[in-house]
Amino acid sequence: MSAALSAIKLEAPGDREFVDAARANEFVKGWTQQLLDHRAKLQAASENNGDDVSNTMLCDRISLSGKSYTPEAAEVIASFLSEPFQDGLPIAFGIVEADLSDMIASQLTKSGLKVLRTICDAFADSELIDVNLSENAIGEQGAGFCKTVLNKSSLRCLSLCNNGLAAETMKDVVDILTSDEYGNGCIAENLSKIQFFNNMSGPAGCREFARILEKSKELVDIRFSSTRALKEGTDIFACALDACLTDGRNPNLQKLDLCDNNFVNKASQEALFRALGATKHLTYLDLSDCELGDDGVKKVCHALFESDSQLEHLDLSANEVTRRGAKHIADYIRDCEALKVLRIEDNEITSKGVVLIAAAFHAGEDGSTIEELQLNSNAIGTIGARALIDAYGPDGKDMPHLKSISLNNNSFTGDVIAELEAAFQDKLAEMDENDSDGEADDDLSSDDEEEDEVGENEGDEHVDNLADAMEKSMIV
Repeated sequence: MSAALSAIKLEAPGDREFVDAARANEFVKGWTQQLLDHRAKLQAASENNGDDVSNTMLCDRISLSGKSYTPEAAEVIASFLSEPFQDGLPIAFGIVEADLSDMIASQLTKSGLKVLRTICDAFADSELIDVNLSENAIGEQGAGFCKTVLNKSSLRCLSLCNNGLAAETMKDVVDILTSDEYGNGCIAENLSKIQFFNNMSGPAGCREFARILEKSKELVDIRFSSTRALKEGTDIFACALDACLTDGRNPNLQKLDLCDNNFVNKASQEALFRALGATKHLTYLDLSDCELGDDGVKKVCHALFESDSQLEHLDLSANEVTRRGAKHIADYIRDCEALKVLRIEDNEITSKGVVLIAAAFHAGEDGSTIEELQLNSNAIGTIGARALIDAYGPDGKDMPHLKSISLNNNSFTGDVIAELEAAFQDKLAEMDENDSDGEADDDLSSDDEEEDEVGENEGDEHVDNLADAMEKSMIV
């Protein structure tokens, strides 16, 4: 049977709204018609190819996101999902992917938790693989109300972002995921995706999340960001991440988002660098706002050199990176043949740092692979702007894949902005916060360059000469 006809996805229709029982019944009516129409298509197809569709699941995915359901509306939807459909199996029986995010906005705690329990309990007989509970104010009490969908041995992907999860709630969630009551293994062992973002976990919550990593074996996607980890929590998390990668577990990790953690202590930095060096298939790395500084960025780049990974996405924004750190980023760009997205905004990179990065885009014979370049909110002036234009080449031939470049909140004169617009055209993002006095390059000096390069390899001298040459030829 055609895959396109095997199962459909049900979605709550329309824009964001408050859903009462009457509106929920309208949803059910529309979903029922969708399912009947799909069944008719399956039956028509089966007549042509002889397939038996009597036990075919009509729906395997559902999204209830972006609405605020009353308890009564939740009852209507739960009944639809859990009761037999047209004398057949319940719709929930075949669902493997449930987007239950953002369902209780603006509700009182008691009502909101009742909605969560009612909806989650509707999936009691489902073999859920992917569950998203993000954007629900679960708070201190809510983990138990969601236990039906959390306590699934089939679970592989779990997202709990912006849920207000404090340390105690984290413990409740992690207890469910790491429990091995019958000696058959725990849910955490089989997870491939775990996302915790913008919660209030603190160091104690980091200790709980570390328990998931200690059990993990198959993670492909880890997001642990903006959790108020502080230095103590970051140390705990980084140590667990190090262990779960360097001992051979989670060998297929592809995505790692650690934005807004605090890698200041030597212990957390060294653990992070070891973990990165152990990756083999990492394609996405977000270390923005992690207080790495130039030395930390240097070690991150060196760890990536040592790994077998080829990143496609690298974010080192908001790490107080200067020209010194930019040099190591440039070295990595030159070495990485797959990089598509580079985000290094909200740093302290001057034009000389941008010259180094721009020179790295010239390294490939077939042109740079970069599709998105973000350099907003740095200290870039005329020299850096013209270096990027030069790297782009006539009609973009040296950066043929570039889709967008962001340079807002730097220091370009009107003439230089005109040059950037002429070169990059609609690929250049809005420049509404640019400092038009163009004085950023006035603070450059040869002294800081000599100081920065102490202890660096002599092989980098040709890049520094390029920076000097461009400074002399381009200042107007």
